[in-house]
Amino acid sequence: MPRTGEPAFNGYFAEVLRGKHPQWRDHLGVEQTGVFPDAPRLRPDILVRVPDAQPVAVETEYAPAATVEDDARARLGRTPLNFADPIEQAVAVRIPDSLRRGQADLAERIAAAADFDYCVFSGDPASPERWPETGWLTGGIDHIARCIEHAMVSQRLVDRGMSILENGVRIATTAIRGAVSIGFPDVERNFGRILNQRAGEQTNRMAMTIIANALTFHMMITGTHDVPPVTQLRATTRSSFQMELLFAWRHILDEINYWPIFKVAFDLLATIRSTTARHILAVLADAAEQLAHIGATTRHDLSGRMFQNLIVDRKFLATFYTLPTSATLLAELAAARMDADWSDLDAYPDLTVADLSCGTGTLLSAAYHAVLDRYRHAGGDDREIHRRMVERAIVAADIMPAAAHLCAAQLSSVHPSEIFDNTRVYTMPYGIGAGEERERGVAIGSLDLTIAAQTPSLFATGQRQALGGGDVDVQDIELPHESVDLVIMNPPFTRPTGHEGEKIGVPVPSFAGFRTTVDEQHAMSKRLASIRRALESPVGHGNAGLASNFIDLAHTKVKPGGVVALVLPIAAIQGKAWQAVRGLLADRYMNIAVVTVAASGNLDRAFSADTGMAEALVVATKRRDRNGPPAGTALFVNLHRRPATLLEAAEVAKLVAHLPETPATGRLRAGGQPLGSYIHAPLDEGGCAALRESALADTMIALRRGELRMPRYERRHAVPICPLGDLGERGLYHLDIGTDNEERPPFRGPFKIVPVQGVPSYPILWGHDAKRERRMIVEPDSEGEVRPDSEDRAVAAWRTATRLHFNRDFQINSQSLAACLTPERTLGGRAWPNFRLRDEQWEKAMALWANSTLGLMAFWWAGSRQQQGRAVLTITTLPDLTALDPRALPPSKLDRASAIFEGFRNRPLLPANEAYRDDIRKALDRAVLVDLLDLPEYVLEPLDNLRLQWCAEPSVHGGKRRGETTVSQAP
Repeated sequence: MPRTGEPAFNGYFAEVLRGKHPQWRDHLGVEQTGVFPDAPRLRPDILVRVPDAQPVAVETEYAPAATVEDDARARLGRTPLNFADPIEQAVAVRIPDSLRRGQADLAERIAAAADFDYCVFSGDPASPERWPETGWLTGGIDHIARCIEHAMVSQRLVDRGMSILENGVRIATTAIRGAVSIGFPDVERNFGRILNQRAGEQTNRMAMTIIANALTFHMMITGTHDVPPVTQLRATTRSSFQMELLFAWRHILDEINYWPIFKVAFDLLATIRSTTARHILAVLADAAEQLAHIGATTRHDLSGRMFQNLIVDRKFLATFYTLPTSATLLAELAAARMDADWSDLDAYPDLTVADLSCGTGTLLSAAYHAVLDRYRHAGGDDREIHRRMVERAIVAADIMPAAAHLCAAQLSSVHPSEIFDNTRVYTMPYGIGAGEERERGVAIGSLDLTIAAQTPSLFATGQRQALGGGDVDVQDIELPHESVDLVIMNPPFTRPTGHEGEKIGVPVPSFAGFRTTVDEQHAMSKRLASIRRALESPVGHGNAGLASNFIDLAHTKVKPGGVVALVLPIAAIQGKAWQAVRGLLADRYMNIAVVTVAASGNLDRAFSADTGMAEALVVATKRRDRNGPPAGTALFVNLHRRPATLLEAAEVAKLVAHLPETPATGRLRAGGQPLGSYIHAPLDEGGCAALRESALADTMIALRRGELRMPRYERRHAVPICPLGDLGERGLYHLDIGTDNEERPPFRGPFKIVPVQGVPSYPILWGHDAKRERRMIVEPDSEGEVRPDSEDRAVAAWRTATRLHFNRDFQINSQSLAACLTPERTLGGRAWPNFRLRDEQWEKAMALWANSTLGLMAFWWAGSRQQQGRAVLTITTLPDLTALDPRALPPSKLDRASAIFEGFRNRPLLPANEAYRDDIRKALDRAVLVDLLDLPEYVLEPLDNLRLQWCAEPSVHGGKRRGETTVSQAP
């Protein structure tokens, strides 16, 4: 049979690729010589040379393709004809042998093939990086097209542009501080007023970033709408550069469009006194011209990503936003699930994609790009639908004017020369209005939409829409319930009550933004409560924070068959306060995926910029049948690291979308490179999140059912297990006992907590001290000093005292004990709540179990792992802890447990994360499993391996090196 040679194949391959991107139709060459001036005989298989984008080489070869990788590497560093920049990324493609035979329908077969192998080389030609490191990515022509699109963006130029931009904004901000220091404080106050933020360094930097953004965008559109160049405005002698720029921006606003980009920048610049403005504009215009020199004003992706990176830099703007790579991962996961016919080019503007907590639009922009990618790959030119998409399909809302305008700017920058009449980007009202707005009452931003398909218009600085003709009052925001195809959000995590308020002295932290008064905060909290009451089955919970209320909002707006895609704290997967959220997902959604990062380091486990806490990406499809059976399982995907590049993020999303339902656990690999693992498990098994070794999930899920199952071990053993709550009741919440700081009456608890001063009447185990908590017997560290007129309440509290205490906030990588006994009955405290078993004879058996390896793992499995090396059980979740069931033990075994405890009570244990090398912990395991529960001794060998696996979990060691803690284990 005749076979097609590679040059002929490349002609067909290029023909199909040209249909995947409108810019490739005229700028994708195949088998051409003379394209490299320094090596005119070189003939790359395919060369993509789009103006104002990074050139990309694609090398192909039939499998087994022994030389294709060398060919791709050889293209790096080559500069194509008429290009200033060299090739920074090259794609190697291995062609399946099935495409070698026949040419009659070869283009169609290429378009339909799903088994191309490919990899990407990037960086220094002398030592390039390969992704994946080993093996090959596999996919169809659309995946290769998406890979090329990502390679067209130069990370080198993004980094360089970011440095130029950040330096310019820093210097400009210094000029603002200088003006304030010499007696012109109004400039800071004006920035705060315009941006609705507290005046200060962060707001100053945001203001300078917005002006820099407008200058850069000004250069983008110069020459397209009679917009004068910035250099011409700088050189004029008619008036100051500030006045010329304001005049040009007013012309753009009145005669052309681009209000989302220029309106806030105009207002900010107009408030700066001329002397200060001269310094600021000189610096920012220089920066913009440097950016123009490297292509930021023509490479639209480059400009958008630079500003994205600057915005998400916590050190710079001090605000939490989704990282661009995380946004791409979530958006691609969501788009893969959307119920859309991507081949129907006319249907795209009828989609609705909403982010009602949009920030600067990183998530929404990523979702928009994911949709436009599919439009291009279906053969469309996304420029033709950009206006309709921005005007109809994309909905965004935020309470920060600066955020909403930067969001609109990101959407506009996709095709900056395309004019549109309006956007659906809204600045939402927040707090109680002033002046003419006073009559509108209290507002809590987007959450007001939870019970409304429309919200009424406001006056002055109220709810406004970013329009092509300006920010004007709108009659209402129309977003009917169950109308949105995709709701994608990274909602705020703050809690209305709790420790945040205690720490910073704010009564309602979640509503303390924008200088709201105490009365406003309470009124806003009541408004939220009234919204919850109006819902049929609300899942928002005060202890979970506002993010849970935004889930109520998302649920009301997403249509049946639509998708929700959320960035949430990992507590949403494990925490008690989030139980209703998980119930909603299980009952009303399907195809639930939870993506986390199993890494050490608080920042490395987050998908947002420097939140300092572990996070989860949650994606789910709303059921069409409300009465259908609940979701049996969720897909837990645990990555070894957060994706490092946009390409990696897109590939991870593709791999997740194609994971098999069986087996229940497995590895996630890009080619031969391990990326993580996955587990199919019930959604309420939140311990499956952020787990590096999937085998641990199998062991812990089985243990909760009363079965000991371990890797390497064929046998299964029944173990008497029950929830701790079946055996008794938890002790008092610490605030119902007392506080260790001064407070004003009325006192919630009867005691003031003070250090032990002798022989206490009311001993209390209150705080943590890891060094004194190495042995299972722990002395009380405090006592309760009875407050005036509280003696009866003190006696009533004392009736709850016990010897058994559980570690509520277990720092696994420094503390040794999950539970302890005090020498005598003692009240529990903030760190060590007590637990009242129905039979005191069970206490020693319970302490033994809790501090065995399986007991430690049970605590870790049930606890929230928000912070590294730490598991937290609230006092309300303590009864759910998996515990040994002493009711199944005969009296002789309870006596045996007492004897075992006495043998171990004064033996020091290493921190829990060092259980793998703790001889006393190993001896305790033997005593509990073999001597007490009569399991065979050979169960200890697989337990050794299980112990090693558990201690190697990032959530257990928290990045602490093995053996870092030294504890003497001498009796």
